[in-house]
Amino acid sequence: MRIMVADQDSDHRQQMVAAIQKWGHTAQEALTGREVVELCRKKCPDLIFVDFVLSGESGIEIVRQIRQTGGHAIWVPIIIIGKTIDDAAIVQCVEAGGDDVLQKPLSETRLLVKVRSAERLLNMKEEVFKVAHELVVANRALQNVVTQDVLTGIGNSNSFEETLERDWFKAKQSNTPIALILLNLDFFQAFNQNYGAEAGDRAIKNVAEALRLALPAGDSFLARTTGETFAVVLPNTTGNDALKFAEKLRAVVEALNIPHKGSGCSDHLTASFGIAFVEPGHFTRPWDLKDSADYGLYQAKHHGKNRSYLAPIAEAAKQ
Repeated sequence: MRIMVADQDSDHRQQMVAAIQKWGHTAQEALTGREVVELCRKKCPDLIFVDFVLSGESGIEIVRQIRQTGGHAIWVPIIIIGKTIDDAAIVQCVEAGGDDVLQKPLSETRLLVKVRSAERLLNMKEEVFKVAHELVVANRALQNVVTQDVLTGIGNSNSFEETLERDWFKAKQSNTPIALILLNLDFFQAFNQNYGAEAGDRAIKNVAEALRLALPAGDSFLARTTGETFAVVLPNTTGNDALKFAEKLRAVVEALNIPHKGSGCSDHLTASFGIAFVEPGHFTRPWDLKDSADYGLYQAKHHGKNRSYLAPIAEAAKQ
């Protein structure tokens, strides 16, 4: 441990320092309250002994200033030492943030008891922090499980639904457009049958990574919602811009040039895209946007696949 000794009695201070070093700890000396506080701000020790009166300064006030520095200084045990400290002063010491009051001179036995006690507290604190850190890591991992697709690492259906609803309400509040793209890999069941499930997983991962790299900067969001279906949420995007971007994504999938002999529309893997958008002033419900994109995807599939279809919400609502 690093132990600070702030004692104006030089002989007594040196005796304490010698004993602390003998027990394998690092001793740090301070002669004024200002020095004590500055050292605590730079790198607070693990245990502090402060004289009741240090170079004319009140040890109680020094303790109060140590606690106000925050950080590790909130936790460090502080023991006030003095030759004559009455009960009223002891109460003031504790109220200022002191943890104990000891009469000088300190015997090695009493000093050792306080050092061992502080060492045990430090070990307990470090164990608590270790457990807390492990819990944070575990919670982050759990959060990833809840919000990330295991295969691809992008968003999953849960995070897609949360993002769509959140961004939809943001768009409504700011009266800005929002668009949604749903894409589905064409004839993917036949792909798995011809090439196997492992090849299918590789294809999905490759497509996900290509889509992720193609996303525009900003608040756009990509998720794998089911099997071979992906969703892209595009805040502040018009229908025409979303359609252009869908065509860009369609070209990105084709550029992967993944062979697909079982496809009914190409000799390599392709995707169909359904696009929906909401103009400012025409907001209804967030799930109407999803229903419209679903309808657009159905139309893209129905008209030969490997294409994009823009479907306004009003059009989907008529079906």
